[in-house]
Amino acid sequence: MRIVQISDTHLSHLGGPTNDNLERLIPFVNDQLRPDLVVHSGDVLIANPDSAADRATARELLSRISAPLRVVPGNHDIGEPGDEPWGGLGATSARVAAFTGAFGPDHWLELGDYAVIGLNSEVLSTGLPEEQAQWDWLESVPVQVGGRPVLVFSHKPFWPAAPAPGENAWSIPGLERYRLLRALASLDVRVFGHGHLHQFSIGRYGDALTVTAPSTGFAGRDVERLAGHGLQQAGVVEYRCEDGDVDVYFRSVPGLAERSPFDTEQFVSTAREVGVTFGA
Repeated sequence: MRIVQISDTHLSHLGGPTNDNLERLIPFVNDQLRPDLVVHSGDVLIANPDSAADRATARELLSRISAPLRVVPGNHDIGEPGDEPWGGLGATSARVAAFTGAFGPDHWLELGDYAVIGLNSEVLSTGLPEEQAQWDWLESVPVQVGGRPVLVFSHKPFWPAAPAPGENAWSIPGLERYRLLRALASLDVRVFGHGHLHQFSIGRYGDALTVTAPSTGFAGRDVERLAGHGLQQAGVVEYRCEDGDVDVYFRSVPGLAERSPFDTEQFVSTAREVGVTFGA
């Protein structure tokens, strides 16, 4: 089984380099990597979770992927938890509904020789009905998975990348992290995959790999303040799953633009529309 993880596409109806990058990557994924499943680990949209135009553009672009596609939401897709969410954009039921209407369920399970679990990290600790629905669903997952090896995908990492400030902004909140790990404890988890940090890196949690997928749209050259040592390059992650093992590869193609979001007109203008201000 081959899985390709794309992340942080940050697509906009205004066009721009993030859209261009995805259009270059899709033929590479379709024709060369030829995965059995593509997982998008969130931040489909450039910055505004309430933009129907951005959702429509993203849906059309992603429809060009040949393999089955599953998506989990990021903070730019539905907002995020915490008292001080980015741009004041907290996760809401209306935003979750808009996301699922465009991209399918916000949490899901794919079963084959391996089990692939998608989680909505942005509703955790919100108290929304969608959070409880996900916890209720998780209770049924171990029985469905059986003894299969498991890959788990979310937008935000399970573990904060020290010395990152603001746990809700950079990782799954601590109490919910421990609750998730208890819910998954009976499973043979081989990979915890996520996005959000705009870099590629691999670590370990027990016998499982922790994999940070890069952004397809941005190369976050400022992430030294968050994690420090990941590969800051646009691309995707390929997982080759065979005989119970999982091998992980960074993949890219020539010609991808690698820009900071703050140097990208579409991101800056959209962020300002939702009330985000940038320093001089």
